[in-house]
Formats: sequence, structure tokens, C-alpha cells
Amino acid sequence: MSIFSVLLLVISILLIVVIVIQPSKGEGLGSIGGGGGQLFFGKNKGLEQFLERLTTGLAIAFFLVAIIANLF
Repeated sequence: MSIFSVLLLVISILLIVVIVIQPSKGEGLGSIGGGGGQLFFGKNKGLEQFLERLTTGLAIAFFLVAIIANLF
């Protein structure tokens, strides 16, 4: 295994974890059945913004490492 393969594996696992721990922003499929009466109390906007930026950074890193790995 090359260093790029290991790096892609680590980045992909981190990306999955960061996406899973993010709170849901929408109702998703719950709005179809009419179950959209949720109230949002005291959201932590700082944490949400950090997780969004981390997700974006990890996604960019994943694509760059994948492209570089494909060149070598």
C-alpha cells in the first residue's frame, strides 16, 4: 500500500465520522408524512460552523489526494 492509499483511507474515515456527527438541518423525508413540527432549542452555531468547514476541508483534501494518487 502506498502512502496515498493510507492517506485516502484515513481521510475517508474522518469524513464519514464528521458527516455522521453533524446535526440534521432539514426534515428530510419526514416532511412527506407531515411530521414536520419540530422546535429547535439553543443550537450551537459555532460547533455547526466548525463541522461544516471541517467537512469541506476534508472533502477537498480527499479529492486532491485522489487526483495526486492517480498521477503516480
